[in-house]
Amino acid sequence: MSELLVGAGSFFIDPPLPSDPQGFVRRAVAVRDDLDSALVSACVIQNGTHTIALLAADVTNLDTYFADRIRRVIETTTGIPYDNILLNSSHTHAGLWPRAGNKKLHGEFPDVTEAEQAYFEKIPYDYASAVVKALSRLKPARISGGTGLVPGLAVNRRERDGNGGTILGWNKENFIDEEVPTIRIDDHDGLPIATLVGFGCHPVVLGGEVPYSGPDFIGELRRKVELLRGGICIFFQGAAGNVLPLEAFIDQPGPERQMGSRLGLEAVHAIVDKDPRVIKIEKVSYGSVTPISLYRRRAVSPQPPQPVSSLRKVLELPLNPSLTVPEMETELASRQMDFDAKVAAGAGRDLLNPIGYHIEWLKDILKMARTAPLPEFLVGEIWAARLGDAAIVGTPGELFSELGAEVRRRSPFATTIFAGYCQGVLGYVSTPEEYQFGGYEPTVAQRGYGHPAPFSPAASRMLVEESVALLERLHASTK
Repeated sequence: MSELLVGAGSFFIDPPLPSDPQGFVRRAVAVRDDLDSALVSACVIQNGTHTIALLAADVTNLDTYFADRIRRVIETTTGIPYDNILLNSSHTHAGLWPRAGNKKLHGEFPDVTEAEQAYFEKIPYDYASAVVKALSRLKPARISGGTGLVPGLAVNRRERDGNGGTILGWNKENFIDEEVPTIRIDDHDGLPIATLVGFGCHPVVLGGEVPYSGPDFIGELRRKVELLRGGICIFFQGAAGNVLPLEAFIDQPGPERQMGSRLGLEAVHAIVDKDPRVIKIEKVSYGSVTPISLYRRRAVSPQPPQPVSSLRKVLELPLNPSLTVPEMETELASRQMDFDAKVAAGAGRDLLNPIGYHIEWLKDILKMARTAPLPEFLVGEIWAARLGDAAIVGTPGELFSELGAEVRRRSPFATTIFAGYCQGVLGYVSTPEEYQFGGYEPTVAQRGYGHPAPFSPAASRMLVEESVALLERLHASTK
């Protein structure tokens, strides 16, 4: 087995100013300053002829068009095969959402601006630049992992409304995965190259009233890890579909740094004693008035090999039945009447944008339905990699916390990072048990993604089982 080589690099991807972050429909004013730097970070791992690239970026999401384009640009620029590239979006609501076509979530500007479009066109090359940096820094490395715990930072947001339904709020009885799986990568001298951190929580400590772009709590998390460890910290957003910060949508900056700092401390704590090198203890004779034995920890040379491999699988994920054309026409007429009445009353964009969100979706899906049958499934990709005794698995949606935790629990690896929001992000994937309670995620959230219907309950089981199957195949391989 060939020597393991690893490199890491980051590249700034701050959005142009002014621009409209895509995470808050009710946001009425574009951002004209940044609170923290947005980054795309890459870790390249090479073992002989097999090279993989793990990337994470401070964007809301990537649609399938941009995810495909980014991977092809990376492949053309660096030679790393398309199939060996993982793209994770942090899902910051204070960032942009590279997507083809018209704007889906509104802000101050009704359409994508020229500056935003230029940003979207440039961003594939920014991703490739981060990979080029990482490749230029390849050095012999070792990998280990550990898992921390952060109780009380986040909460399951599926609050029951007392009438059999659900709103977004606090539901402390429902499950939340509070673990922080972390992967440590050092060179043979014990110096840090990269720290990969996973956690599932919407980056919405700050609300839409805060007029800045940025990565929310993730920026401070990275700073804390890099301060304590050195190297580059890369955050992978996990199964955050039903998870909010315990205190969310705050209207003043500051609290996001507290949350990020706490997560960063726990990530470092999880791996501080997990030296990835194989160590031997040497006895050294030392004497003065009396003989003394000294003991020194030494890294063995050569270090034993660590297997690295990756797999991907493309799935057809089933959708629930869509609304009928008459149902959509009735809803469109009602919402248009509401919109017009509010315009006449002098309402601002903070009230008009949420109504327009539904109107634009209804118009788009009605246009589709009048020309051809609406799709009954969406194509999505699961991607997984083995990194020695650790692993990472990426899925294409906003999966509920329970689903990511099940994959991690069933993984055969000592440490597994579960990453949602990977490759082209397709939307919310709820647990089957939550459909009976309705609410945003299993009912209307697909409208922000431009899809005709939510995923069916079967989609979550497919993603869990196929993720576990890929991890088991990787674990069985010794390459």
